[in-house]
Amino acid sequence: MSSQQDQAGGREVFRGPGSLILWWGWIVIAVAILADVAVAGGGRSAAVAAAVVAAVTGVMYGCALRPRVVADAAGITVENPLRDHRARWGAVTKVDAVNALRVHCAAAPGASKGKILHSWAVQSSPRAARGAQLRAGRRAQQEARREARPRPGGYGRPAPDRPAPRPGHAETAAQQLDERARREREAGAPGGPPEARWAWVSIAAMALPLVALIVVVLA
Repeated sequence: MSSQQDQAGGREVFRGPGSLILWWGWIVIAVAILADVAVAGGGRSAAVAAAVVAAVTGVMYGCALRPRVVADAAGITVENPLRDHRARWGAVTKVDAVNALRVHCAAAPGASKGKILHSWAVQSSPRAARGAQLRAGRRAQQEARREARPRPGGYGRPAPDRPAPRPGHAETAAQQLDERARREREAGAPGGPPEARWAWVSIAAMALPLVALIVVVLA
């Protein structure tokens, strides 16, 4: 999913179509559980239930709500549950989707190959991957037909093209980002090695409630 409002300011945000649904669905369930616990009264079971809800909420935040791919004026940031990766436009050689959205970075001086940044937030299903391969094969067939000359008597005429499956969300996002990376490179965007940093807020949101749950259970 791409944020149209952010696009107006040159900033695009991409997430999997189900991540927000999963997050808000859990929030509804969590509120219902906590309301039931509050009505039932306190005690150790209530404390354990509240700790479980907090632990699951932390994991859902780190794995569903927070992960995303952000494109801005300087480059692409791939935000994953535990680590964030940042690549400047001048260093992005290609963006594609194979099982997940991938950002290919140019090789650093002295390195044999560049890094590939994988996105947790934008995943590509096996069905979408097969569709992408099918579309690529059909494009190759169409090019071959254009180059082939018709034979006498009508033989060799190109058969009418059948509609290919629609591209999936990950493939559409990859195409948009790849086209933007190409435009930014042609405009002279600076490059450089990709940067990585730990997502401490996400790590804390997942780890602290789990520690609290262990303490409550063992108490």
